[in-house]
Amino acid sequence: MRLPPEPLLRAAQRWLDLLPSSGGIPRARALLTGHPAYDDLTPTQYANALAWLSSVGILEGTSTHGSPAVRIIGAIFENAAPAWVRDADLLVRGPDELPSDIVSAGSALGLTADEIFAQLTSSWGKVDTAARERVGAAGEEALVRGLRSCTHAKVERVSEWSDGFGYDIAVSAPAFAAHLEVKTTTRRNRFTAFLSRHEYEVSRRDTVWALVVVRLSDDLRVDSVGTVDRQWLSSQVPADRGVSAQWASCKLEIPDDAVESGTPMLAPVLHSPMPIWSTQPRLFP
Repeated sequence: MRLPPEPLLRAAQRWLDLLPSSGGIPRARALLTGHPAYDDLTPTQYANALAWLSSVGILEGTSTHGSPAVRIIGAIFENAAPAWVRDADLLVRGPDELPSDIVSAGSALGLTADEIFAQLTSSWGKVDTAARERVGAAGEEALVRGLRSCTHAKVERVSEWSDGFGYDIAVSAPAFAAHLEVKTTTRRNRFTAFLSRHEYEVSRRDTVWALVVVRLSDDLRVDSVGTVDRQWLSSQVPADRGVSAQWASCKLEIPDDAVESGTPMLAPVLHSPMPIWSTQPRLFP
């Protein structure tokens, strides 16, 4: 997505400056289009800026904390995000790695690269958390539906009851049990997952626990399913450095070669195959 041009950004900043004290949009518009201090921009540019503010969700609530400039940059990252923001944790590790167009946009608003990077860090966390929650729930729901179509075993999404189990889905049948911790992505170029200490400790005690990865299409249908190698997992999690501190959560970058296709642990209770782990779309039969 292309960033708004500099005149629109400056006009948007002026709207946010004036709205809290002007008594509303009509009076702020009258000031912006009639006062000589603001006549370097046209009425059309102010109208376009007002429409843009509405489209990114920051027109209302003008008393929100933070300067107009910071709120505008935050809205760009959170509601009108350029494609690179999705992988900002990997692509942008400091102010000097920011793309030139966002630096120029921030400069038009009076922000330094350090201030832009600080807002990127904050906004990316919100965007990533919301996306993970939405995609994660969709992955669990889709996997439950797929499993129920592939087995006569009992399939329960226990994460709906509690997050204390250390896994999301329980599959049970006479003389059979499996506990599946599910991590989901819609990305094709990387698989990032967060594992809690509790989930990992459960994996160490529970012999039928498995980390299942699900790749969804953009419309949240299952493309492929795989199972993460337990030895790879144990080799990657952090180690506590002493008795005074313990890790609580870790971020995993899961490579394809650490994933076994399908769900081999469920083979005894499956009457039709699950989709295999692949970079190509595969749907449930």
